[in-house]
Amino acid sequence: MLHQGGLCGPDEECPDRVFRCRGCGYSAQTELEGCPACGADWKAIDVSHGPGCPKNLLEEAMDTPNGALVRRCFRILNAKSIGLTITLADITEEEFRVLELIEAERQEQIKRGDGGAHVPANQRGKGVSFR
Repeated sequence: MLHQGGLCGPDEECPDRVFRCRGCGYSAQTELEGCPACGADWKAIDVSHGPGCPKNLLEEAMDTPNGALVRRCFRILNAKSIGLTITLADITEEEFRVLELIEAERQEQIKRGDGGAHVPANQRGKGVSFR
């Protein structure tokens, strides 16, 4: 469904990576062979995901009110997958709309062939169902 692992590769392959000196904290978006601020060699330079990285952007988005709504909906789907019965009386209209969007995206991923592996076998081909 939500392929967080596919949003960005390892730190070294991130499209918005940041190079930071462990010694003094100096950072730059371009590769550093050493720290220009404190003179540390390349071994003191860490590479990490930058602020424009898809993973970081997703984390920021999930910290918003709409992100909280999406997290609630994934928890609802998880509750359903472990056997809890969910009725329309148990959710808000807003949650129902998000669940519909999640289901539509899941169906598109299955159609494209990139979602089947991430859907539990007992849930494939099933829609979001409520009693």
